[in-house]
Amino acid sequence: MIKKFLIDNQTLKDIQLKDISQRSIFDFFDQAITEGGQDYFRLFFYAPTLNIEIIKERQAKIQRLEIISHMEFPFYRVIMKDIEKYVRSAHSGNTSSLGLLDFLGVKSPAYYYKKRSILETSDFLINSRALYQKVNETQTHADIENIMVAIDECLIKIGKNKNFESSKLKINIFNIDSFDRLIRYELSSKIKKIIEFFYEIDCYIAIAKLAKSHSFCYPEVFPKNQTGKIDMKGVYHIFHKNPVKNDICLNNEKKIWFLTGANMAGKSSIIKSIATALYLTHIGLPVPADSIKTDLIDGLFTSINLQDNLELGYSHFYVEAIRLKTIVDQLNQDSNALIILDELFKGTNQMDASSAIWQIFTLFKELDAPYVIVSSHITELADKLKELDSVDFFKMNIDKDEEGIPVFTYKLIPGVAEEKLGMWLLKKSGVFESIEGLKK
Repeated sequence: MIKKFLIDNQTLKDIQLKDISQRSIFDFFDQAITEGGQDYFRLFFYAPTLNIEIIKERQAKIQRLEIISHMEFPFYRVIMKDIEKYVRSAHSGNTSSLGLLDFLGVKSPAYYYKKRSILETSDFLINSRALYQKVNETQTHADIENIMVAIDECLIKIGKNKNFESSKLKINIFNIDSFDRLIRYELSSKIKKIIEFFYEIDCYIAIAKLAKSHSFCYPEVFPKNQTGKIDMKGVYHIFHKNPVKNDICLNNEKKIWFLTGANMAGKSSIIKSIATALYLTHIGLPVPADSIKTDLIDGLFTSINLQDNLELGYSHFYVEAIRLKTIVDQLNQDSNALIILDELFKGTNQMDASSAIWQIFTLFKELDAPYVIVSSHITELADKLKELDSVDFFKMNIDKDEEGIPVFTYKLIPGVAEEKLGMWLLKKSGVFESIEGLKK
């Protein structure tokens, strides 16, 4: 039985979950103010889960925080880092000791560092209490009450009155070491827990703000194979400025899709939209769609942006074949992972590609397991594929204007594409004129 969500680096790159050369999905959501908030986000973003409770709990935390997502996060990035470093310094020895000149009135850098750190920690606790009051209105999980208790205990220990006023502590040469030891030793474990809690809140508030401003949905997730469906309404790609929404429904009866459409019609965009939505669902994040209802799937694999391997002498077709084998070898017999193969076997001639796609489809048909989406230009293969009852056919719709010029709608509809737009696109590019220009 598969215990963790299956995905690999090729898939992460194919759908821009991580990418060092261009903007990624990670970058889109990575909007936390503090470094700790960003670190917290990174930990779970690359760890999709098959635990429904974790998914639902994360969704609930983020969704409830939408109510206060308009608030400015009250902690500065650099100051939070300084406080964390100061509190953790107990594990690496004392901070610099005060010298005789400090007691004679000539304050040293060590004195000013300690004073600043103590005051910043005090202000952090005061602001934490104020933010807690807002967060407490939205959250219900058990840990939050313990955080409030820890905040109040720390404030009382450092001498704040019952009203927890934000007035500055009275720090001088005679009490500074007492405050220092109190914060870095006696209260350090509590303060570190408070800091970690608000790093989490920082991360989730940033996501909640994005979800609210973009009207993202929170998917409804069911145990594996409970409904036998992946049902998406109004799904779209997160990077599209003026997105065209599409409805998607994969089910156990029609687990294999043959997706066709002309160049620029939107095939790659729709498959990336589906893949991204399912990945975000399995880490408990809001998703660019109107609604999603899906069973848990075991994993997600794509074959989209493959390159020839010149060092090994592999042709593009062989690289495609190796990629497909790599995907299948990671699956269990009962896996319901989604496999997306964009322009499958484009590295060979049409006859070879048709034979290879047919063979792959017949083999997948015999498996009562993964969902498979194959996009292709080879529309002539569709009539033969209709012999397989588990295959469904979809195309990217193209209309024509009054002058007969193609209009890309980017809408997914049932059927097989018949448009041949290669020559039209070549003419539109102006390449023929450029070649003619060389004759002059």
